[in-house]
Amino acid sequence: MKVSLTLQKEIDIPIEVDSITPTNFANKDTKEIGKLPVHQGNQVLNLADFFHIKGTSGKTPNETKITIHGHLKQVKMIGKKMNGGKITIEGDVGWYLGAEMIAGRIHVKGSVGPWAAAQMQGGNIQIEGDAGDYLCGGYRGSKEGMNGGRVYVAGNVGREMAAHMRKGFIAVRGSVGHHAANRMQGGSIIVIGNVAERIGIEATRGMIFVLGKITSLLPTFRFSGDSQREFANYYLRYLKDRRPDFLDTIPIQSKWLKFMGDFAEGQPELEVYALSTKNSHLFKR
Repeated sequence: MKVSLTLQKEIDIPIEVDSITPTNFANKDTKEIGKLPVHQGNQVLNLADFFHIKGTSGKTPNETKITIHGHLKQVKMIGKKMNGGKITIEGDVGWYLGAEMIAGRIHVKGSVGPWAAAQMQGGNIQIEGDAGDYLCGGYRGSKEGMNGGRVYVAGNVGREMAAHMRKGFIAVRGSVGHHAANRMQGGSIIVIGNVAERIGIEATRGMIFVLGKITSLLPTFRFSGDSQREFANYYLRYLKDRRPDFLDTIPIQSKWLKFMGDFAEGQPELEVYALSTKNSHLFKR
């Protein structure tokens, strides 16, 4: 069952709409959905004050699909703590998309603002444009970043992606800004494009595959050999199967440079694999 939301007007002061989830919509009619709370500044308003609502929700979250139309860059927290069902956004959207998400699917046919998938626990998010800063990161002061789920970004990602990441899978077709994977503690990341400087500061576990150029690595990362690595191709085949548009071909015969770090943290198990043809500057024989 589907519910369609259309933004009625341009928004000057951002609104917070964590009420927009299949769980909150399930088993409600359009009038009940319209009465769900929206925060704007110091006011608590109703969803119907901003959106035209039509359609029919399902009896359960997993039977409920939500489609959202309009200029949504000033709309925050769509899908926060989402626990099933599907949300489709027809364009760009604001901050905290899918933050603390537990289950379900979100498909954004545009770009997203900062803190998307922050402290995500599960589910699947597909972003067809760019993602802002702090994608899949932990909130300020928290040691908990992404702890499960899958995120795919067809464009570029800003700075500090995957800070404090513990579990899950992230794939980026474009490039990633500086300070990615700070304090990473687990999970897997694939970047098809380039990665800016200072990747993996204070990281201890996880795996990162970079097919583009890594600007630089900290001196606390150690070179651990170059060779063809079949398991790297396994990860790329996994990505190719799910998002064939991310990879033209899988570099089966290519060598990978392996680095371990961050040794400032003792005996870390973070593994960074960089395609050798793009990253010879990282290792001088």
